Amino acid sequence: MASTCAPILIQMGVPALSAHFFVFYFGIVADITPPVALAAYAGSAIAKSPPMKTAFNALRLAIAAFIVPYIFAMDPTLLLIGATPFDVVVNSVTAVLGILGVAAGLQGYFVRYCGLPFRILCVVGGLCMLIPGALTDMVGLAALAFVVAVQIIENKRDKHHAIA
Repeated sequence: MASTCAPILIQMGVPALSAHFFVFYFGIVADITPPVALAAYAGSAIAKSPPMKTAFNALRLAIAAFIVPYIFAMDPTLLLIGATPFDVVVNSVTAVLGILGVAAGLQGYFVRYCGLPFRILCVVGGLCMLIPGALTDMVGLAALAFVVAVQIIENKRDKHHAIA
């Protein structure tokens, strides 16, 4: 993959280190992606569970991880390429929060169970935080903060009703 895919990414304007990390990361993620899924199949043998069912469950749980290489390609500051310390901190925090939002939306749980509207809002907010730029970061942060605030209020309300 490094000899075929990385040069294509480099020709598209992706820095060489980012292109190679992109390829390397997807090579590693292949261990949980059906039909290859070597790690999932080994885990299924240990757990004595159906291999394909285990592989698809592993894929479902790690779906947010498939976004990470695109972050490297779109914003190489996460790999410390041409970045100030401030850029690294800001982009790392927004990337982590973005992945958290996407994962929460895909799994259906943030502070508590998320209904479909909140799941969509989490995914959209998380994706906004993964797109480089201050405006998209603010929109994504606002969306995720709204979901968290509503869920905390619902938790307090439910706790209050349970006591009363």
